[in-house]
Amino acid sequence: MKRFRFKCATVVLLFLCIIPQPGIAEICTSKDREYAKFSDNYYDPEEAYHFGKIIQALVKKKDLEGIFSYVDGELNNGPRRSFAYSKGFDGTFPAEWIQSVSTDTPPCSPVGWRGFMLGSGLIWYNIVDDKWRIISINGAVEEKNPTPAGWSVEGKLAHPQCLFFTRVTGNYIAEFARAFKIKDIDVFFEHPGKFFGKQIRDYKPIRPSWCCNKKCELISMVKPIKQCIPDSYQHERSSHGISTKTTDEYGTILEEAYTLLKKVSPEKCSELAPHIGSPCTESYLLKAGDYSGGTMGWDMSTGIYGLFDLPELGPSIVPLRFFENDNEGLQFLE
Repeated sequence: MKRFRFKCATVVLLFLCIIPQPGIAEICTSKDREYAKFSDNYYDPEEAYHFGKIIQALVKKKDLEGIFSYVDGELNNGPRRSFAYSKGFDGTFPAEWIQSVSTDTPPCSPVGWRGFMLGSGLIWYNIVDDKWRIISINGAVEEKNPTPAGWSVEGKLAHPQCLFFTRVTGNYIAEFARAFKIKDIDVFFEHPGKFFGKQIRDYKPIRPSWCCNKKCELISMVKPIKQCIPDSYQHERSSHGISTKTTDEYGTILEEAYTLLKKVSPEKCSELAPHIGSPCTESYLLKAGDYSGGTMGWDMSTGIYGLFDLPELGPSIVPLRFFENDNEGLQFLE
């Protein structure tokens, strides 16, 4: 009898080995694996699903430090690490946020180039430098920094075109590095204020390399107020701050916007442009950009800008320091 039971147990074990058991591998489909192959296999579908489950487990445990252990530096969008820690888990994430994230089914495939999401976009994550990382957290309690709706200069509201900002198409900063023979390109991209009055002494607009011999718009990093603020212009206050729409000579509508994030002291502003030869009179950390259309949407960059009274140009807005995101800028000021 004992021998029979042993044989039965052996048969059962063999049966279990033959029939695939439910697990992570069965969650992701052949379609998911084909999509990963199409994306050069930069991720494994099963690993993506598993990382989503890790995030959900941390959310259910309300493990704030555990969540931020998967964030490199600061989030591209969402609460700053220090702000979240000061508020605590329940003070940062509403109950409905927790419910939506923890009950979602983790995906095996990304949403195009945007990465993977949970809770219909409340959390975004992806592989960064060969490691799974949380990139953005939406829907959390927002940090409030009292600032004016727009930058008022000499009684006029600054136009978005008063702000030099990076763009996806046509690397404008690289054009100035080329024109002024700047070798420390990485430093220049992040700290342009260090180069004004030193390598860059002529603040007039330059002709970009893509112009060749044809007529095209010159570009400038330094924007004189008397030139960039029209006598009157239409603007609206949207979720992107002060927004304007203009039409170029080809009939293309250009939509630009900026929003002030935090006021910067004149002393800090002057430190960021030590060679410019003029004191900073006003400064803000702000976000500015334009609407790129398509899946890209708004192309925004975050930076500190200062107002300087420059020879020949008069009061002008100068870009001083750029950041990867709003949170890094806020953290820098602290």
